[in-house]
Amino acid sequence: MESEIKKVSINGEKLIKYLLDQPWHNKCEIIPDYMPKNPSKDTKPRVVIRYNDGTEYPPYLRYSKGPQQGFLWDIYGDDFLEIELAVLAISKAPAPVNVGPVIFKLKL
Repeated sequence: MESEIKKVSINGEKLIKYLLDQPWHNKCEIIPDYMPKNPSKDTKPRVVIRYNDGTEYPPYLRYSKGPQQGFLWDIYGDDFLEIELAVLAISKAPAPVNVGPVIFKLKL
């Protein structure tokens, strides 16, 4: 007797609706073939997550492997390898924060 392998189809839209239920989730963009502005010859495309807040410096999701670190928003993002892993990461991430530069103006 040969064992049958049953293929399971995952509905991505339902998965996203189930896992991503916060209002800020709607502004998250999963970029499957992200390349930085000035790539080197060895730079390869990555799967990154960007929070499109409409600013010049949108935050990107990263994962810190240090003790009790977890997900954080920064000026550059980590490679999440697959779109499915990116969706899971967004569901576990904290709400985005502003990562733009702090600008001081002094009157002299």
